[in-house]
Amino acid sequence: MKATVKLALPGYTGNMDDVVIYYNSKLNKLIARKKGKSDFVPDNTITKEIYAFARRINLSADYKKDCDKYINAYNSKNRRNGKAMSSWPSVWMKVMRAQKKLLPELDLNTLTREQAIEANLGCISIAKAVEAGFLENVPGHQKLTNLI
Repeated sequence: MKATVKLALPGYTGNMDDVVIYYNSKLNKLIARKKGKSDFVPDNTITKEIYAFARRINLSADYKKDCDKYINAYNSKNRRNGKAMSSWPSVWMKVMRAQKKLLPELDLNTLTREQAIEANLGCISIAKAVEAGFLENVPGHQKLTNLI
């Protein structure tokens, strides 16, 4: 029997000078990256609008489960490329940013769930988002049809 260690430095995560070390369970890797320092801080109003919209319409649990199923399919498809998604908010943000880019006049502060469904927007389901090109095509995305 051989003993194996998943982590190069078992149990170590954190900051070290200008390096950040952490374990990414989705990629099953220990990641060390340079700590970024930015002079430019982008405006966060679109992010606030997107998450306020999600809270206001109270995203359905089925939609979130579909996000998790999409994440599993995406990660299994792209694991070799070192790409991974970790949670439903990352999928939601990607979909809504693409929706906002496609329709810049869309006002998320006044939009309701019923209006989004009536307008047949690309964000109303994961399958619709993949068809609209907001998300990468993964096997089985046609089954992810639960509405927001």
